[in-house]
Amino acid sequence: MSAEERRLELERKKQKLAELKIQRQRAQEQRTRELLNTAVENGNSRPSLSSNQVEEILNEVGIPSEPNVERPSEKVNGTVDMSNVSPMASQLLNSSRMVNLEFSAVQSFTLPLKDASIYSKTTQTDDEKFSVGEFSMGSQEFDYDDELGMDNFRGRAHSHDLESPIHMNDDIAKLLPGYPFANQKEPTPAQEEEKEDTRPRVLSEEERNRILASADFQAFFEYSSKVLERGLTETVDIFIDYARDQRGEVVASDDRLRLSRVFSDEKWTANRAISGITFSEQHPELMAVSYDLDPESVIDPPGVVIIWNTKFKKESPEYVVSCQSRITSVTFARFHAHLVLAGCYSGQICVWDNRIANKKTPINISPLSLMAHTHPVYSLAVIGTNNAHNLVSISTDGRMCSWNVDNLTQPVDGKELMNMAGKQIPCMTMSFPVADMNNFVVGSEDGKISAISRHGAAQASAKEFAAFEGHSAPVTSVAFHRATGAVDFSHLFLSASVDWTVKLWSTKDPQLRFSFESHCDFVYDAAWSPVHPAVFTSIDAEGNLFLWNLNEDTEGPVARMQPGKEGSSLRKVCWSDDGRQVCVGDNEGNVYVYEVHESMYVLRSEEWTRFARVLGDMKQASEDADDMSEVMSRLSNSGPMVNVSPRQNWP
Repeated sequence: MSAEERRLELERKKQKLAELKIQRQRAQEQRTRELLNTAVENGNSRPSLSSNQVEEILNEVGIPSEPNVERPSEKVNGTVDMSNVSPMASQLLNSSRMVNLEFSAVQSFTLPLKDASIYSKTTQTDDEKFSVGEFSMGSQEFDYDDELGMDNFRGRAHSHDLESPIHMNDDIAKLLPGYPFANQKEPTPAQEEEKEDTRPRVLSEEERNRILASADFQAFFEYSSKVLERGLTETVDIFIDYARDQRGEVVASDDRLRLSRVFSDEKWTANRAISGITFSEQHPELMAVSYDLDPESVIDPPGVVIIWNTKFKKESPEYVVSCQSRITSVTFARFHAHLVLAGCYSGQICVWDNRIANKKTPINISPLSLMAHTHPVYSLAVIGTNNAHNLVSISTDGRMCSWNVDNLTQPVDGKELMNMAGKQIPCMTMSFPVADMNNFVVGSEDGKISAISRHGAAQASAKEFAAFEGHSAPVTSVAFHRATGAVDFSHLFLSASVDWTVKLWSTKDPQLRFSFESHCDFVYDAAWSPVHPAVFTSIDAEGNLFLWNLNEDTEGPVARMQPGKEGSSLRKVCWSDDGRQVCVGDNEGNVYVYEVHESMYVLRSEEWTRFARVLGDMKQASEDADDMSEVMSRLSNSGPMVNVSPRQNWP
């Protein structure tokens, strides 16, 4: 195509664009006339202002009352040339009717501006050809459809013309759906129905009650309420100092234990003595506490187990379960986080499942049988591995039973515990060494401690049976050493008794290692720290909590607390798995949680070797005391009696 042809083609297209522009302008003027006619018709029914009022209003805003209207100056044959006048102006000039102007209320809206498309000449032309006066006729050249009609253009102009009042009202109506517009379209019945469907439906009383009573809603509500309660009551310590090292500092006695919180419930725990405390291995923050009967109530169930959460600062328990027998011991199923086991005064074993919502009673309970226990079950322990484990229970009837946690119909194994004299051992407490499933020790009502083998003979021989004699009253607690470190102390265990003493023993030697005699009343429980080799706690009926650190002092405790009010006695004590907290239960249904000082659970490497030297010194002191007692005995037989202190005159 030559340059001349391209020039003609461009001229043709420019002419067509001019025609389209004129047609668009005429269409706009036509719409304006229609709007003016509508405004005039609507204005006739409204009260109009007088000419004086209009002039005053126009003068206030700075508009002259007589508008300057330019009349066309060109005349053809004595008449005005109307060829260059727009149709709307022509209509106004030819109209002899005066239009009364009036003020109307105007709604002002602010709309976000749309990004305007900006084009340059290089958008549709090539730079090189444009510089020499040539236009590109490639894929970017002007190309109009010959069939482009006025109707199609008018439709596009209406949909894209931002100056159109109809278009503006449509956009504003989308932003303000509740505002009434004059030209707003009435919604169709389908739109009205769809709008009604989006509104929330009001439930009837019967439907609400049915939803509230459903198991899914109750489970959801219980879980959600616990989560919200944790979030509302949780606090964060903002004064913690990460740069401070407290390992080497000397700690005062009163700072060793700090009362953190107290767990109690007016409905379930008031006037109930604590009979057992244990922590979950899967969820260390969960603590299960068993409560004895309330002597002042005949309606409430005799036995109650409550699971408290020591992590979140909330007052309500996580779970509350009960049974129709007094509960004497409790433990978590080590390999089943949702199961709680308890021993009863009737000799039965109860199991609760926390996964079952609103199930307060046991899901399984062992029957009363001569094959099982016939006396109270005072101690429980889950031993073994994840694939092979059993529940071991002992009772004052002198019988040990092994149970399958999933089936309590009858014990999988049973054994009569007999002493060297052939009599049954009335067991009150039991403890297994760490990582040992066969050997354990039991404390009895006669004040003796016996080492038992689960798979040994019913009546052990002298080589298989070991008796630790030292207490003169029933043994209330035995506890093996739990901390693991550079030196193995798993052969050590503590025993507490009603004779006011706590004694230290070793399974390697039946001779007494040491006797702690700082208590002035019945000692109900004693427990080793799970992390520190030389730390343990003991409690008594006078309400005292003693914290011992044998690396510092072997004659007396390093801290002494009295949690409850005067006259209350402490019954059970238990350490958290991380050694940071000590939980103590009394005879009135209160569980006190104490935070232990950092020096008790953040250990230095020499703590283990130091404790080994302390044990050697204690053993030597015990042997010297035995020798002195023997000498005093011989002197008493040959001459006058010599007074000996109670600590030197050991049994």
